[in-house]
Amino acid sequence: MPTEPARSPSLSLTRSRLITALDVRPRSLGLVVAPAGSGKTTLLAQYAATGPGSVGWLRVVPSDADPARALRRVEATLPDGGAGLLVVDDLHLVEGTPGESVLLDRALALVREGVRVLVGTRRMPPLILTRHEFSDSVVVDAEQLRFRTWEVERLLRDVYREPLPADDVAALARRLGGWAAGLKLYYLSTRSQPLADRRRAVASLGVRSALSRDYLTRTVLAELAPDLRRFLVHTCVFEVLTAQRCDRLLGGGDGQAALEELERRQAFTVSHDGGRSFAYHEVLRAHLIAALAEELGEHAARAWHARAGRLLAAEGAVLEAARCFARAQQWPDVHRLLDTAGGDVAVRGLDPWSDVLPAWFIAEDPWLVLADARHRINEGQLAAAVPLLRRAEEMFDGEPARARCRSLRADVTAWLPDGPHWRGHWSGWLRTATRRHPMVVVGEAERLTGAADPLVRAGALLLAGHAGEAARVLDRWTPSDAGMVGLACRLLRAAVALAGGDPQAPAAVAAVGLDADRSGLPWLARLARAVPALSGAEADLKEAAAVVEECDRLGDRWGALLAAGCAALARSLRGGPEPEEAGRLLDRAREVDSGVLAAWAQSLLALAAVRGRLPDADVEVRRAESTARAAGVPGARVLALAAGVPAGPGRAVGLSAVHAAAEHAGLPRPVVTAWVTPERGAAPAVPDTAPLTVRCFGGFRICLDGEPLNWSPLRPRARAVARMLAMHAGRAVHRDRLLDALWPDTDPATATRTLHVALSSLRRFLDTHLPTGDGESMLHRDGDAYLLALPPGSWCDVTEFRLALERASRPGATRDPRALADLRVAVAAYTGELLPEDGPAEWVVAERETLRRQAADAAAQLAEAALRAAGADGAVATAARCVEIDPCHDAGWRLLIAAHDRAGNAAAAEHARRRYADVLVSLGLDPAPAETAPAGTTVSVDRRIPPPRSPRPDPTRARTSSGPPA
Repeated sequence: MPTEPARSPSLSLTRSRLITALDVRPRSLGLVVAPAGSGKTTLLAQYAATGPGSVGWLRVVPSDADPARALRRVEATLPDGGAGLLVVDDLHLVEGTPGESVLLDRALALVREGVRVLVGTRRMPPLILTRHEFSDSVVVDAEQLRFRTWEVERLLRDVYREPLPADDVAALARRLGGWAAGLKLYYLSTRSQPLADRRRAVASLGVRSALSRDYLTRTVLAELAPDLRRFLVHTCVFEVLTAQRCDRLLGGGDGQAALEELERRQAFTVSHDGGRSFAYHEVLRAHLIAALAEELGEHAARAWHARAGRLLAAEGAVLEAARCFARAQQWPDVHRLLDTAGGDVAVRGLDPWSDVLPAWFIAEDPWLVLADARHRINEGQLAAAVPLLRRAEEMFDGEPARARCRSLRADVTAWLPDGPHWRGHWSGWLRTATRRHPMVVVGEAERLTGAADPLVRAGALLLAGHAGEAARVLDRWTPSDAGMVGLACRLLRAAVALAGGDPQAPAAVAAVGLDADRSGLPWLARLARAVPALSGAEADLKEAAAVVEECDRLGDRWGALLAAGCAALARSLRGGPEPEEAGRLLDRAREVDSGVLAAWAQSLLALAAVRGRLPDADVEVRRAESTARAAGVPGARVLALAAGVPAGPGRAVGLSAVHAAAEHAGLPRPVVTAWVTPERGAAPAVPDTAPLTVRCFGGFRICLDGEPLNWSPLRPRARAVARMLAMHAGRAVHRDRLLDALWPDTDPATATRTLHVALSSLRRFLDTHLPTGDGESMLHRDGDAYLLALPPGSWCDVTEFRLALERASRPGATRDPRALADLRVAVAAYTGELLPEDGPAEWVVAERETLRRQAADAAAQLAEAALRAAGADGAVATAARCVEIDPCHDAGWRLLIAAHDRAGNAAAAEHARRRYADVLVSLGLDPAPAETAPAGTTVSVDRRIPPPRSPRPDPTRARTSSGPPA
């Protein structure tokens, strides 16, 4: 029987948030349920195009109501190989038939067999709602499919190549309700027309439009009985429909039954509260309002709107009643109702009124002028809002309303360049933190007691660079505010998690963006689109650039600055940014009078100058450090210091200063490492080519040109000091730490004198045997701390090990194939336990165990990656190395067994399984996990098994290896 081939995605925008929503639970049934024209088939095709494996596509037809025929068609359409993806589209065509039950039962069975199944339908099948087997299904509904304003902008710009100004994009999205078919019809009807004509077409969407009339009539209204069509037309005067309202308006009937039937049929009718209230889609409602005027005549239609307005006013729905009177053109009633509920108008903004009130009416009503100002604020157009607020204040007669305008104007003016310092609102506190000394604001903000306290404190901490403390503040925050404060706190928390590499963070950021869009906060929704750039992914950086352009067009200067800042900060961790990008960011920060963000931008410019090897790079570094210090931004100062770390003999001292400043500022070490590690330059030294090598793994030795040093002239305590400094090469070790480690039972004065003697003899020894050639000693003093500063070109195994792991764990490194190379460097550097000659000395045991576990974990990650890439030989070698380093590494043993099985070496797999069982028995654990360890390809390497805590080393002897395991 012929089957339909998998469809190619049509000309539309690929929306990653929807692809991700369908991918939440891969082992569950996926459902896309929405009315006609919502983009169901397009989404299904786009999802099918992104996934691996074969795709089977079944387009249901009415004759599939026959269960035998439906089952035959499913079996003929199954993807090749018994896996992959099966798409079942248009399931609503067999709603309520035996064929529907057969299709859903077979879909459920296929999901259990590992086949991904997606179903597209206009109505939720009752079987899904009544059977618990489907309770875990993933559903994408009409609200999720709705195009957001920014998606409409991208669709017109990137897909259709016919962009519109921002105000027209917003009007198009609002009047079409994000309806996919409406956007496509708009494009087809205006394709290749001049911009002026396309803008007029947007304006005409407020009345009955030919581009939607035929589509709605054919796909929605034609399926309805005459009484339901009449019900639709006569109740379209309501924005929110309830059974009581409809019955009172129509003079009787069963409004609840009619509304529920319309929702069940997905006739562009939805309920978000379990059937207590309903709403018609914006496109359908505009069509119905025009149909009402055609049926009743203009005069009678206005009277019908006025009748609905009186019912709503009596019910207390004042604002909806005012809009009904506006459609009835009864302007005195509109003024009267706005006077009683103007405060709500001002809070909600101008969007609900822009399509029902003429411009002259909006200009003469103070509440609507105030609402227009609020609309500008929500768009991020702060400068444009100030004159509107001043005008509204002049128009009001009452002092409370005038005071409200003055207060809001003070809040907004504070964010303008050279604006006054104002703390009458929480936003003023945050604005102060953007000017200078954000840590001062953190301390003073403890006086705040409202819901905005965590937002102010976390925001100021992030401005200072203290990401760790900001995360702790946000983690302690309990969501209680569903408005702007709550959304902003959620976005900050998700941004910090995203920068830290949390895999759940992108979904959290996307959720904030959608909620901000629903809440009428487009400036925050735009920022949520830019925040993912912190991951460093190219697509996210491109989206951030699009947000910057959009903000520039709208006049949202703060939004453009923050979006550009996210991208520049992400690039700073990956070899960027370019000097031009950092320079533009600095200009943006100065334009909004933000000294703190200007300090960050100045430091990014210094970093870009150093990496670009510009002639005045050192000048930029000094300027950045001075700017950050003056503005009181410790994080930006660390960045400036990192940019200025020299490449010559003073590098070790510079690195020590950078890391000390970073620890004080609260910056994560991997971030600082990414700043100070040059992306370009000379190749790093390796043991075979480095003139000076320091080894602490497997035994302490320092070699000059391949010849080991003879340490016999030094006393044992001086040699112990050398080993302790070598295991921290390039890092300062405080004097107290040396005293506690090497002279724990000696009185402080005697211990200090003995330490000085040991350090003096060690310095003479190093200066004699390892001259640096520049007159400097390798043994440096930094206040009360000491460090072993290796000359350029030297190599130290512990330093190499730590740096490689830091590079592999830096933000976004999991997406970077270089992370695997760094892990290989770390495993290669680890040639044995740390300083085994020092046995159970307390100062080395903890560090020895930490590095051992890190090395074993790195080897396990390499084995896991090799298994994923079908490299069985590499997986065997690295998994064997893992359990050689740590015989109690549970995941390492399982990976070793899986690697042998993958390579087809059953004997080696069984031998490894027995050795694993021996380890479990030696620890007093049940050996059953080893005996039942997965064989062959059934082993899952997609998740790490938490390893048990490894035993501490036997203090009576040093650990030795008995050779690599099988």
